[in-house]
Amino acid sequence: MTSAFRFNYAVVSRIPQSFAERGNKDPSKQIDVERAREEHKLFIETLRKCEINIIELQEDEAYPDCCFVEDCAVIIGSVAIITRPGLTSRQGETAEIRRVLKNDLKLRVMDIEDPGATLDGGDVLFTGKEIFVGVGNLSNFKGASSLTDAFPEYFVTPITLPKGVLHLKSLCSMAGNDVIAISSSDAGTQVLKQLRANAQFSYKILKMESDTAANMLYVNGRLIHRTREEIKENNWSAITDILDGPKMEVGLQEISKARGKLSALTLLINVNKYPKKIITTQ
Repeated sequence: MTSAFRFNYAVVSRIPQSFAERGNKDPSKQIDVERAREEHKLFIETLRKCEINIIELQEDEAYPDCCFVEDCAVIIGSVAIITRPGLTSRQGETAEIRRVLKNDLKLRVMDIEDPGATLDGGDVLFTGKEIFVGVGNLSNFKGASSLTDAFPEYFVTPITLPKGVLHLKSLCSMAGNDVIAISSSDAGTQVLKQLRANAQFSYKILKMESDTAANMLYVNGRLIHRTREEIKENNWSAITDILDGPKMEVGLQEISKARGKLSALTLLINVNKYPKKIITTQ
């Protein structure tokens, strides 16, 4: 039996030179691509330390955001649904992801049939027991409904995102089995209210003072989070003192200038020769 948060493969994509276009005209927010690549390299090394095999895709200069592979698919067990990103300029990114998941990893790959549906993977929070989908500028209700067809064994609940929020995972993430870390910002508070009202199961809620601190990765019993320099001291204390298990920090100061977050940089997969239904205990 396997945990919902146990993985053996990760798909990542190298950062293109065009990633610099994602910066701001403000000199302090312009992106140093080489520095971003170094951050990305350290992120990959951290995944390897979590006993993950890495599949690294070649960067594509036509897609400045191609390193944010999370938005291109939603994967639970042996099933993957290829998304339709809300930004049409990113929809071409899914082709190579589809090929890798279907041909290399032999997953059962599904496509979104409804032409009016949009879905970013960054809007999908799988708790191990149910699925929450952020609905806002990038993902719509039709996109959320597509997950019901792909994963009929799980409840799928749309969550209306407050204005200005990029993705649901910009505000919350899984920080352990049945543990949801969520930002204490106004937007995070609005989302938490919806989660509590609609959740089919009970979760421990870990409130973080910032959106940055609330986005983590729980992988093979280890927690990957942002560095002490990037989050406030109270957040650091909550992570180190409250949450159990090994912890690893990764800095994304450069990548975050493009609103990048930890979870956006990878697609995590558990490849099993004889796939079984995922459960939530290790």
